[in-house]
Amino acid sequence: MTMENCAELIAQTQKYCYFRKAVHFWAQQALLPAVVAVGVVGNMLSVVVLTREPMKSSTSTYLTALAVSDLFYLLFVFTISFENYPWIVDADYYIYWKWYPYGLWLTDAASNTSVLLIVSFTVERYIAVCHPLRGRVLCTESRAKRVILIVALFCIACTATTPHEWHIWLNPETGKFQKSSTELGRNDIYKKAYNWFCIVTFICMPLLVLAVLNWFLINAVNQSRRNRTRLTCQGNVVWNRQRQENKMTMTLIAVVIMFCVCQTPTAVMMLLASVYEPPEKTAAYYVNRGLHTIFNFLMVVNAASNFMLYCAMSRKYRRTLMITFLPYLAARHSRATTLQSSVSCPRSATIVRNNTEVTQMTDLSGYGKREPLLRISGGGDRKTSNASSNKHDAL
Repeated sequence: MTMENCAELIAQTQKYCYFRKAVHFWAQQALLPAVVAVGVVGNMLSVVVLTREPMKSSTSTYLTALAVSDLFYLLFVFTISFENYPWIVDADYYIYWKWYPYGLWLTDAASNTSVLLIVSFTVERYIAVCHPLRGRVLCTESRAKRVILIVALFCIACTATTPHEWHIWLNPETGKFQKSSTELGRNDIYKKAYNWFCIVTFICMPLLVLAVLNWFLINAVNQSRRNRTRLTCQGNVVWNRQRQENKMTMTLIAVVIMFCVCQTPTAVMMLLASVYEPPEKTAAYYVNRGLHTIFNFLMVVNAASNFMLYCAMSRKYRRTLMITFLPYLAARHSRATTLQSSVSCPRSATIVRNNTEVTQMTDLSGYGKREPLLRISGGGDRKTSNASSNKHDAL
């Protein structure tokens, strides 16, 4: 290698080193605290709203557990991010470094718990929508609580070896804390086995299950919308109930899509890391570390974004949020909605009698006496008539 090529390689490596440092600063120091603050507030509001009486259901139980898991994940990630600041390595921060390995453990446990909770409520929603008779038996709050407990204990147990992978020690020469891998953390057999277990259990299988079940759910929602006319003829109550189910399903589908968008890059990086790891202080190493930082930041964004999805897609969630925290505005909004609906003219209800469609329209304009108007359509040449028409014409 000539001197010119060597100088060019060094310059290129330095450029990627600057890229990694810039990404590290913006993602871990500048943006992370703001996203964590928004996510902590949002998840706390979600816990309060989802546990209110109007919102209680098996699905809300799963979403409450997901909000709690995301809340802990954000808090643990924020505490771990202190290692990016140079002052934290001083000997005065002994308690932080004693906590650090356990913070890594709880961060992984909370992240994995969120993954399996999303899979759990997707399975529950699939059963409720595609197999409604079984859903009435299987989709209960007590069963949801048992599943949540099992998922949390499983994730905590699966990541229990994480604190034993790191050794924190105080350098007597510099008087600063340093971290290094223990013998367990350097063991190649353990690293490969643990990485592949996490990839299969918390990445590949969840993404596969979510993709398949959400395909069925989207088809079920589309089929329900195609049946809208038939359900309306059977009764507005039936259609309103089905419409609420569809809204809940679409909200959960949005949560899953957001999860897949934010988690898939990290999954790809873990798969690549299990096959190839670039040597340190090379251009590929700095690019890999920079992308790893970006994708980890996307996971933080995912944990902080569910509250916004609920507000954007669930009218019931927004109404319960306003009633809980802004009762005065909720009362004004309710009065305005009632007034607007009361002056709309006309209202109609469709009734089917003896293969004859009867549409009853009532004048609600507020002027004079409210009299029903009957529009009759059926066989023959029957035309529209008013309430004074004879009985033979009305039937």
